Amino acid sequence: MHHNIEINYIYKPVFISKERYADKANFLSFIEEYRGKTILDLFASQKQELIRIRHPKKRLTSAETEQKYHEWVGNKDVETEGIWVYYPWSERLLHLVDENEFVELRTSRNQYKITPAEQQHLSKRAIGIIGLSVGHSVALSIATERACGKLKLADFDTIELSNLNRIRTGLHNIGVNKCIVTAREIAEIDPFLDIECFPEGITKENLDGFLLDGGKLDILVDECDDIALKINARIRAAQLGIPVVMETSDRGMLDVERFDNEPERPIFHGYLQGLPLDKFEHISEEDRLPLVLRIVNAINGSKRGKVSLVEIGQSIGTWPQLASAVTLGGGVVTDVCRRILLNQFHESGRYYIDLEELVADKAEKPQGALRNNPHAPFDLSEAVRIADSLPQKQTETIPEGILADIVNAACQAPSTGNDQPWKWLYRHGRLFLFHDRFRSFSFGDFDQIASNISFGASYENILLKANEAGLGVNAEIFPLGEESPLIAAIDFQGNGNGAEPVYAPEAVNVIYERCTNRNPSNPVAIPEAAFQQLKEAAQSVAGAAFHYFSAKQEIMAIGEIIGECDRVRLLNPEGHYDFVHREMKWTPTEAELSRDGIDVRTLGLNNAQIAALSIIRDREISQTLKGVQGGGALVDAALKSVSTASALGMITMPKYSYKNFFLGGMAMQRLWLRAEQLQFAIHPLISPFYLFPRITKGENAGLDGLEASRLRTLRKKFMELVPFEDDVAEVFLFKIAQAEKPGIKSYRLPLSETLFIVNP
Repeated sequence: MHHNIEINYIYKPVFISKERYADKANFLSFIEEYRGKTILDLFASQKQELIRIRHPKKRLTSAETEQKYHEWVGNKDVETEGIWVYYPWSERLLHLVDENEFVELRTSRNQYKITPAEQQHLSKRAIGIIGLSVGHSVALSIATERACGKLKLADFDTIELSNLNRIRTGLHNIGVNKCIVTAREIAEIDPFLDIECFPEGITKENLDGFLLDGGKLDILVDECDDIALKINARIRAAQLGIPVVMETSDRGMLDVERFDNEPERPIFHGYLQGLPLDKFEHISEEDRLPLVLRIVNAINGSKRGKVSLVEIGQSIGTWPQLASAVTLGGGVVTDVCRRILLNQFHESGRYYIDLEELVADKAEKPQGALRNNPHAPFDLSEAVRIADSLPQKQTETIPEGILADIVNAACQAPSTGNDQPWKWLYRHGRLFLFHDRFRSFSFGDFDQIASNISFGASYENILLKANEAGLGVNAEIFPLGEESPLIAAIDFQGNGNGAEPVYAPEAVNVIYERCTNRNPSNPVAIPEAAFQQLKEAAQSVAGAAFHYFSAKQEIMAIGEIIGECDRVRLLNPEGHYDFVHREMKWTPTEAELSRDGIDVRTLGLNNAQIAALSIIRDREISQTLKGVQGGGALVDAALKSVSTASALGMITMPKYSYKNFFLGGMAMQRLWLRAEQLQFAIHPLISPFYLFPRITKGENAGLDGLEASRLRTLRKKFMELVPFEDDVAEVFLFKIAQAEKPGIKSYRLPLSETLFIVNP
């Protein structure tokens, strides 16, 4: 910043009065005052260039041009001709031709892309620009082309070194207001353009002055970052019939809103319709991003732009802009503004001048490889063969209606990604539970942990529903060993001796009520008696242990580990594939047709947040995020979720084994049903329990070196927080709180696709 503070706000050149150099004596006196300043006499060169352009039919040689110049000079004192202009900020004094000749000469190479009559018309037009980062390029392009006669510039911010990746100015301007810098650079191109600066920026108080003082603006160019200002400026522009143009420097996206032709047109093309526009006055950074996503319809942004959006407030502070894109944007806005002012363009709309699309490799980009599922789809004939390999038992045959009720209840059990990994075969009076490995194959089901937990939960529902029907249950778990897809052989009998005990028979009434609740929650204090009931439910399964954490510091520490594991999982190529193509159902139609996976509507997100989530659907975006060690927003999301938890809970079993995970699933279901009875919301936060076994039991299976290293660090932090040893089976990690019941629950597959009755 200049040591003289006053000079930092001067942007208008000083036109020396002609009286000061009316004759030789006056000129010598005047020029003496500028001794020590830089004096550039450009008059002769400009006059000679003017002579050349006025003789287009004959290309004058230098000698011919000089001769005609000297003929014009005659007895004139050249130093008193034309005008003298002083630039205080650079201490330069320039001698130029007069205004008419200057404009003629400076615009001569516009012809006939712009005719002289059009140039004259443009000289009477006024354009206002709010925001002088991208706006700097716009203003300079408009001024250079002389697409208007008056420019109003507004920005409260000053030049910083980080701005110089896209603003074409010098280091000497650091600390100077952006619109002052822009106005000076325009004045050094054309001192005759009328420039007015608003270095305090635009506020509610001065918006009308910016739009109306000195005559109503013909076009408003919006390049500011302030959401409330963008909205207020458009509302007022629409009332005044002023068209608005905006360029975003991403995919060359250009907005044109012709409020001069369509005063009732919704602002931002209706992307904010349905939102109360007065709520944006004091918007938080947290709420700002979803609005930006709506305004720019982020799903259509560039891939690197989407990566950047996800990382704003994480690894970068603000929206990135490249010099190439800003320069392109300046040219595009200038072109559109000129055509609007010349009545050559009349439409509103959103347009893309996407160089990556227009100038691209002709060869198609290789698509991400589809994952090969090593398992064959469920084979009913093979299931029958396996079932028949077991010794026959004398069991009670139950009516098909009761069987359907029991199995339907079993299918209400939770499963990872709602993959529903079960198939049921009823044969010779026995119900066989099979693992449909084709359905469950996923990054989240390492060593079949998740599936075995789900099978245990479904078996608990069978016990409850069979008991309601007056039936007792006995089962052989993994009767053919852990390698077989046969999980259980279940026998029904009349209630009596020998049947497996049923815990909390009344829980059958909430089987269909139980669901994952991701809705915004309240961290109400949970009475110790309620914790004891939850503990009793979980620990009613032999060997199960229930742990809970209600201290805020512990909750947040574990929440950070959960978030970091979420990040590892989602940025892992296999984990990302699962999330995008296997788990999430992005539309209601997709959810209803598939009847599995997670309906995006059950996540408790608003439309803008769903749009933000959908950004990471693209594999290239997720891998770029991984490459820059981004994705911090995933950690923040977990922290935000656990910050409203009453407590975090965990269920463990004493030893890592398939059967213990099955039994752990029973304990999980008992606890979850009891929580439902107590009207608490349960939200599984299971990524650590599904990832840690990859490093503790699986020799880093499916992980790269960085992922494995990160998980080992997280594992160490985790073990310092929990009261159990490293060799237990970690079954269930969840948040408990109070929340409204979800309006939408995940679908289940029709029973015709999961239950098969095959009898001779």
